[in-house]
Amino acid sequence: MKTRNQLLILAAAGLAVFGVGCPPTDLPPLPQSAREPETKPKPVPAALHFDRGPKDPLQARLEAAITQSLQRDLTTSHGFWTVFHGILGLGPSITLLDTKTGQRVNALDYIADGGKLNGLEFIPTPYGLDVLVAPGTFVSQGHNDQFVAEMVEWGVPHDRKFVVNGKDYTFMDFLRHSRARATVSKPMELEWSLVIIGTSFGTDSKWTNALGEEVRFEDLVRAETDKPLTAGACGATHRLFGLAWSHHLHLKEGGKTEGVWKDVVAKLDDAKKKARQLQNRDGSFSTNFFNGPGHVPDMERRLNTSGHIFEWLMLTLSDDELKEPWIQDAANALTMMFLEIERRPMEGGTLYHAIHGLLMYYARVYGPEKLGPFAPHIMRPPK
Repeated sequence: MKTRNQLLILAAAGLAVFGVGCPPTDLPPLPQSAREPETKPKPVPAALHFDRGPKDPLQARLEAAITQSLQRDLTTSHGFWTVFHGILGLGPSITLLDTKTGQRVNALDYIADGGKLNGLEFIPTPYGLDVLVAPGTFVSQGHNDQFVAEMVEWGVPHDRKFVVNGKDYTFMDFLRHSRARATVSKPMELEWSLVIIGTSFGTDSKWTNALGEEVRFEDLVRAETDKPLTAGACGATHRLFGLAWSHHLHLKEGGKTEGVWKDVVAKLDDAKKKARQLQNRDGSFSTNFFNGPGHVPDMERRLNTSGHIFEWLMLTLSDDELKEPWIQDAANALTMMFLEIERRPMEGGTLYHAIHGLLMYYARVYGPEKLGPFAPHIMRPPK
């Protein structure tokens, strides 16, 4: 067990260098198993409360994009990568079609109850539970803590039961393992750890990790803040998301923007400026993320880059900034991409990070009520 965990940590260190596990910026052709296949549309969930009355064009397009995403069927034949990204994008109330029984089951219930998916493996450890990492496969989790952080973002409770090898665990077992693994003494991706540890244990927390090191949460924040903006998974947008989430938590807990937190804000502001500077005329963001201008015609790459940047911005921007024309243009461009792809196959991470961003935008601008159970759990920016 110890050897396997060490291998997983080494794999994560490799990710920090190569940025795999999320489609890299050159987006080579993905294996078919990574793509959410074209399906016949399923009924729109009754839990959505979109009315047919007058609305502005952007709201109408947003609702069409959200509806289209909900009509894509996730099944038990999809890989774990696609399914947990589906939960990230649309929330833990989404269902899977069980291809063996023909019945629909709640996706998170299926996973938590010990259901089988290609690429899914939970691993008991001395500190709790880990999740198998298989970088670059687009079937298993591609980064340490990725699945767990995305569940934290939707407010999955700590006492949620998970069955592993016939034994009962809770979601807290994943959280404890994440904290025990976190270190700044060796290369490690910590952007997902920031979301998990900051939310579950506090931004002022201190602990002794599995290596016997004394760690402060702010040590993790400093390590991620000091990494370059132009390097990281999905154009470093996951790192920016983790830093923004942590800063909101810090302020919510009564903290001040000083020390490392002042540097976090400066990094986020710099990234916002670059995203706007590199924004294309149609409102989409650069297909080279923050590395320079880019507007390639490939739809999967366009949706991947704009979707990831937009998702991070929806967490970072103030209510006033959401009203600025460049953000409205970006929301419009992203909805137009969804209308263009219709129900064509699309890689799961690309698709669901983009729709998560649009759900966040809709909830903040038009209110979460119409989204019902699909309203995202948002760590709101401070006013």
